[in-house]
Amino acid sequence: MRRVGDADGAENPAPGHSGHSAPGHGPTSPAGHGPAPRLRTLLRSLAPPVWRSLPWAALTATAGSGLLLAASTRLPDQAPGTAWGLVVLRLTALTGGVGLAFLLDDPARHTTAASPLGRPLRAGLRLAMAVPLTALWWAAVLLVLPGPTRPPLGPVTLEALATAACAITLATAAVRFTDGAEVGKGTAARLGALAAVAVLVPPRWGLLTLPGHRWWEETHVRWAVLLALTLVSTALCTPEPLRRTRVRLGPSDGVPAGVPAGRG
Repeated sequence: MRRVGDADGAENPAPGHSGHSAPGHGPTSPAGHGPAPRLRTLLRSLAPPVWRSLPWAALTATAGSGLLLAASTRLPDQAPGTAWGLVVLRLTALTGGVGLAFLLDDPARHTTAASPLGRPLRAGLRLAMAVPLTALWWAAVLLVLPGPTRPPLGPVTLEALATAACAITLATAAVRFTDGAEVGKGTAARLGALAAVAVLVPPRWGLLTLPGHRWWEETHVRWAVLLALTLVSTALCTPEPLRRTRVRLGPSDGVPAGVPAGRG
């Protein structure tokens, strides 16, 4: 027999009962348990291991080398001129970029890929930790230089920003397009190669000129364009690829590894 009361109760809810859960019950999330608080909780739990996993050896070594380079301008009895100070600061910025090339190194990359937070948030967390430290380091470098040795600080800081952004872009691209967990060495080598190419390009079309030269302003327009391009490239390369195909032929039958052979 059909139980009338059950059917009626299912089809015609009691008056005053809309079928929706009361606040704090059912599918409606209670206050303080929405996506934003959950994200903050995940970030707080992820921050300590990410902080510990930063490449402190590379960052510390390059930061110390950069400070020593800047401090070398105080060794002569007479402070060098701004041209020499610009060369020193460019080398210092390149040294800092080499350190940032190791920023995305993560030996546990293939484990953290299953984290509830995607790669953009994980990489952003690393950047959020490294950027303030890098800014303090660059300020210390500028303060170490004697006053007569300091070139125009705005343009040289733009060059340093573009160099750092280029290093991070190269590292981000290496992480996206390879399966390597530690891409810092290759990224540092590519950054050094790009710096060598920049030295060889004539100042009229390149990135390296001295204050007072006729192409000084045009050069820094190119530095600004380079900074913008690297930032956009980093944003495009940061997400996980939608699909990565890895085809490896078997040793004997030519069947891709991991794919079962069909029955003849």
